[in-house]
Amino acid sequence: MRYKNESALKANGVVYTPTELAEYLSCEMLNNWQWGKDSLRILDPAIGDGELVIALLNQLYLRGEILSIEVVGFEIDQKSIERTMKRLVDNFPSVSVSLINKDFIEYSMNNQEAIGIFDFIIANPPYIRTQILGAEKAQELALDFNINGRLDLYYAFLLLAARLANEQGVTGFITSNKFMSIRSGESVRSYLTENVRMLSITDFGDTKLFNAAVLPCTLVFTKGFTEEKSVKYISIYEVQDTSPNWSGKTVFDCIEKEGIIKIEDGRCFEIKRGVLASCKNGAPWVLTSKDISAWKNKVARKTWRLFSDIGRIKVGVKTTADKVFIKADWSSEKYQPELLYPLITHRNAGQIISRNDDFWGILYPHTSMNGKHIAVDISQYPNTQKYLESHREHLESRKYVIEAGRNWYEIWVPQNPAAWENRKIVFRDIADKPQFWIDNSGAIVNGDCYWIDIFSTTSDEEVFLALAIANSYFIEEYYDTFFNTKLFAGKRRFMTQYVKQFPIPYLENPLSIRAIELVKSIIDKQTKGQEIATIKSELDQVVEAIFS
Repeated sequence: MRYKNESALKANGVVYTPTELAEYLSCEMLNNWQWGKDSLRILDPAIGDGELVIALLNQLYLRGEILSIEVVGFEIDQKSIERTMKRLVDNFPSVSVSLINKDFIEYSMNNQEAIGIFDFIIANPPYIRTQILGAEKAQELALDFNINGRLDLYYAFLLLAARLANEQGVTGFITSNKFMSIRSGESVRSYLTENVRMLSITDFGDTKLFNAAVLPCTLVFTKGFTEEKSVKYISIYEVQDTSPNWSGKTVFDCIEKEGIIKIEDGRCFEIKRGVLASCKNGAPWVLTSKDISAWKNKVARKTWRLFSDIGRIKVGVKTTADKVFIKADWSSEKYQPELLYPLITHRNAGQIISRNDDFWGILYPHTSMNGKHIAVDISQYPNTQKYLESHREHLESRKYVIEAGRNWYEIWVPQNPAAWENRKIVFRDIADKPQFWIDNSGAIVNGDCYWIDIFSTTSDEEVFLALAIANSYFIEEYYDTFFNTKLFAGKRRFMTQYVKQFPIPYLENPLSIRAIELVKSIIDKQTKGQEIATIKSELDQVVEAIFS
């Protein structure tokens, strides 16, 4: 079913479920259902167009005779309720249907008698963050469930649904896969694994099953607690491959396979099968198998230190008003600010060395005092003051800056300018291939990149070895194995929480010494021609051999 105002639906977190995905989730739920009841109660807390409930009802009637079924659904849009009620009544006249025009979260928090009464809960909740959910409601939920951190709306649906199924009930969810790996999802992962028995996870990655930019996953669970390495885990991500093992019209035609598949539109995906690696203390949810575990253990044996041991990993500056503070060329400005500095952005990104030193410029109204960053007194810089005053209305509209006790002209996330004067490793935040490079220019780093503020005790050899590892094919495999998260088109997020865990091998290893020599030769040559490509090819082989 399609609706005319899709942009409005996406803005409100509404993403309707593709039929094949609804059927897949229903089958996964029923594969874990213990038959024996002749009456069932089904809940969809965000019923939308009813696709999930219809798929589940179809599968129930295909697999067995049920004498009595009651469906309860929540939906805040009255028109959707009317459409969905008609679909359900027309297709399943013997089913009792009750659609409630209320907010499921508020209803559940205020009606404790609903706990433990449903045989099936199936949902594709909206994906909306705390700022839309509302701080007060988010805090109340966090206290109720004893969790910390940001509470996205779909987190709330997961937590509340965990209470509503009966002891034999099966719950199936379609959600964004982000919570499985990001730091803010840690407390939700902990709550779920401690309070439900997770049965299966399917990470559909960048399959683009939805029109919206959502990387979905399905979760199926029952009452209980999750046991280590007991959860079936399937991962599906796009790859570039011309020799697939299997083919089908869609990924669902090959979802029981393992290896490379090719679908009708020409895209190829790798399907991995295994189990959930760890479920303790809110650890990221990643897939493992016997082969993966053996490879991880081998890497661990060859690891001397981690990237977190060579320096502090920081995100670049975030102005929240880039059009005011950042420009490619400041020469046309009427008032030339005195506080202009060179700015490194993703446009400079390269492997080991920067692609170019054509820096943008940033107006940076902060300085260092006693080792800390402080705002400058702009009255001491007349051109800077005139320029910023000309944009004052826009800058003051950033209420959060004022409410934080900051000056209206400040950058929202500054850094200590003194630190940039030292050697640093800069790396691009989002990229399909890792791009880590050494910088000695003293330039400021923008928020589309991260940087490593290298400790004074870290030797140059350690820095060069880290650059060898960070830019290798090996680290791509390491990232995908340990963190199991990608964006669309194979792009990865190189964030602090991941990069700090990158391994550094033993310095005295002859292969490490060779890797250092190769990195130094690339830095010394400062050329981007075929010679560097040849050196880089050997470097990849050396790094692979280090951890083999």
